[in-house]
Order: sequence, then structure tokens, then C-alpha cells
Amino acid sequence: MRALKNLFVFIVIVAVLGGGAIAALRIARQKPSTPEEIKPNLMAVSAAGIYLYAARVGSKVIFFDTGADPAGSTIDTALGALRAGRGDVSDVFLTHGHGDHTAGASSLSGARVHLGAADVPLAEGKAPPDSLVARLMAKAMAAPPISVSDPLTGVATIDVGDGKSVKAFPAPGHTQGSYVFLYEGVLFAGDTVLLKQGRLDKGPSFFDSNADQAKASIRALKQQLDGAEISVVCTGHGGCTPVGLGRSMLEDFIGRLGG
Repeated sequence: MRALKNLFVFIVIVAVLGGGAIAALRIARQKPSTPEEIKPNLMAVSAAGIYLYAARVGSKVIFFDTGADPAGSTIDTALGALRAGRGDVSDVFLTHGHGDHTAGASSLSGARVHLGAADVPLAEGKAPPDSLVARLMAKAMAAPPISVSDPLTGVATIDVGDGKSVKAFPAPGHTQGSYVFLYEGVLFAGDTVLLKQGRLDKGPSFFDSNADQAKASIRALKQQLDGAEISVVCTGHGGCTPVGLGRSMLEDFIGRLGG
């Protein structure tokens, strides 16, 4: 039954893309939303339903994902809200290697780019996505290859200046190199976790490299993040939880996964 459902969804996507949605998608990714302040000095901007996040760290700015527009329109919108420019961006943290999250990084040549080592070939255009549906979407988005300066392996802590750091936790499953990042009480979950209908949830399994592994990674976060402040969870699609509810909503989600 699940296989038939996935096949049906795949057929629908093919039909939609064949009907001209590719052009619409490429236009939509160039139309950023109004910037939203998640916390002081932390902005969210979306386009075509894809979110990126920018945080001011002293005189510099760091990004968590970079959107689907290779020209960087969403990046510029976020930077404008922080009264900064592209030259102020010191670090980019990519939750995974799919082009709708990496494309904008091609416009930030002066920044260090952090990405799970297993996703580097994907982001650099040397390997296709694992899932068939993700490969189809990659063709639609036509994201440029990017250069990854700082591949991530295992749990890591990255100094970003001004006495602040980003903690990186591997979360393979959506892609083999997926990561979540914790910065100043905000968990950036990429596509490992989605926000829909007012609660955290898992995305469609047909986009995942390994759906069972993705669920196991989410369950593992409970122990990995034990004792850490999680005020907000920000997702790649759907935006962020209300401030102060991040941990409780994440634990509710993990509990609903079971297993």
C-alpha cells in the first residue's frame, strides 16, 4: 500500500513538472518573503516554501542554509534586514546537500562552507541524490555546484567569533550527510524535521535517502541534545516553532515517532 502511494505521488510530481511547474518554481525562488525576526539578530526568509536563516555575530553574519536561488535574492533580503552585505558573511552551515538548500552558497565565495562530508559530492555536483524523487526535483531546480571548504564528520563545535559557537550533530537519513545545528538556543533542523499544521513532523519518506535511518537519527537527538537549551526549532520547510516551545515540541515529535 505504501509503495503504491509513493508511486502515485511520484507520478503526480512528474505530471506537474511536465506541465510547466519548473518555470514557475524557478520564478518563485527569486521572490523572497518579508524577513521575519525569530530572535534578536536572527532573521528568517523564505522563497518557494524554502527557508534560510541568517544570524548576526558581532560584525559578521552566519547562514543556516542558503535557499534555492543561485543569484542569492533570499540571501540579500536577509542581509538587508541585518544591515549587512555579502562580504560580511563568514560562515555558511548547510543542513544537507540538496540544491534547494545549497544554491545560494554559490554567491558567497568569501565564506567558509560547512556540510556533512557524505553530502559533499552531492553539493559539488559529482553525485546525484539517492532518492528518485529528489533526483527529479534536482533537475527542476538546476542548482549550481558549490565548493565545500569545511566538511563535517561526527559531532563538532565550530567557533564563529564574538564568543559564540555552533554545535553540529550528524542526522543521516534524509541524505547521508544531513546535519542539525544548534546556535544560541535555536536548533536548525533542515529537512530532518518539518513544521506543519502547528507541530513538528517528519517529511515525506520518498524524499529520503533512508527513511528508517532518518527516524533513528531523530530519536537519537533526544540524547544528543540532553541538557541543551532549545528555545526554538527552525525547519527547512514550514519555518520555526514559537519561541520558548522548541524543546517541548521536539520531544512531543520524538515521542510520536515511537520505536
